[in-house]
Amino acid sequence: MSGRDSHSPCDAASLPAPRSRGGVLVPVIISVALCLSIFSTAAQGAPQQKVAPAAGTKEEDPSSSAPVVDPTVNAKYTIITHKSVRPAHRTDFIAMTDKTGKVFECVLPTQATADQDAEHDAKVAEEPEEPTKLPSLDSMLEPLSGRCFLRNEGYWNIELCHKKKLRQFHEEGKKTAVEYSLGEFDRAEAPTEEELKQNPKAAVLRHFYEGGTRCDETDSPRKTMVEYRCVTGKENHIQVVKETSACNYTLHFTTPLLCKHPLLAPAVQGKGVTKVMDYLSGLSGSCFYRVEGWWTYEFCYQKHFKQFHQENNANTAEFMLGLYAAENAAGDGSKDIHVDDGSKQEVAYYRQQYTRGTKCDVTGEARVTEVQFKCATDSLNVVASVKEKATCSYIVVFYTPLICNHPAFQQKQDPVRSIQCYPAPAPAGEQPLLT
Repeated sequence: MSGRDSHSPCDAASLPAPRSRGGVLVPVIISVALCLSIFSTAAQGAPQQKVAPAAGTKEEDPSSSAPVVDPTVNAKYTIITHKSVRPAHRTDFIAMTDKTGKVFECVLPTQATADQDAEHDAKVAEEPEEPTKLPSLDSMLEPLSGRCFLRNEGYWNIELCHKKKLRQFHEEGKKTAVEYSLGEFDRAEAPTEEELKQNPKAAVLRHFYEGGTRCDETDSPRKTMVEYRCVTGKENHIQVVKETSACNYTLHFTTPLLCKHPLLAPAVQGKGVTKVMDYLSGLSGSCFYRVEGWWTYEFCYQKHFKQFHQENNANTAEFMLGLYAAENAAGDGSKDIHVDDGSKQEVAYYRQQYTRGTKCDVTGEARVTEVQFKCATDSLNVVASVKEKATCSYIVVFYTPLICNHPAFQQKQDPVRSIQCYPAPAPAGEQPLLT
């Protein structure tokens, strides 16, 4: 590329040829300072590559071609290549060539581009919309296909395999000792589009599972109705299982997937869940374990935290390290959100207290435990560590992805601005370079 270092990270020569994945490829992220200096030089050294204003239009203020940057923000640029041609309204671009010789028209993130996009969007908004067919509620749950979900209900485990089957079973020694089918998927029933428009907040999608294990009381097969509800800020999970009548079950399944439906999105917009404990409801009824040498630790959410030693499937030693304290439920939980000062970076955690444990021989007081819930988007729900910070006083770190959607746990990220590169039109008589 004339006048520029072909090895510069801001140079389109470093880009691979465009590949089709939804029409967009994001190959590289570069620093704002380096990218700005390169494009500033490019714009000054190659004015002939800029598009001249159309006849009768006002000459742009040169300052409008300055990249839209807040100097207090450590922004980065990402170069995005497209297979489609440059939109006609985006005229603030520079011609760049990749290593295969293909020419791209790269639109800069300048104030002029922002103004052009805003003007274009305003014109499009004024045009009459063509009627579009809305997706069905059932189609919004497509990401659940092939997945199964578990819920522990004391003696029983409930397993829902989406649009396949539903069962309850009891395990002993990692083997299924008892199992009943609660039905196989039969049909889905959803509110009509008109019903959704009138009352989107009451939208419930129902799946019916029929033909389960025959019931001794009714002499009929077991059956289940699964109700899917839109709930923001939570994972997909089984919330409630009820036996509404003999061998006839209802299961409530909460999911953020339904909230993305065009008719439901406005109803939930701005109505995010802010109570921390609401985000952790997926842990209800579940216990988690950690083995550290001689001891095994058991954490049952909103119930207890204990340590025990087991031999031949029998507990030979056991200490209750704390019972769930009811005062944890008071308020929205904001007073229990803290920052871990011992971390290299500021890491927020939500704190719950478990008190009234086994009496400590050393202090004469009941054992107590503080459970710290931390966000881990790439982790399962897991007890990460157990420490005795003082005699008979414990700190438990619990990683979970459930809490990551809460505003207090959103990680701050540097903004990334895009430089959009489109294949340049082929000269007259030549084929376009879109192979």
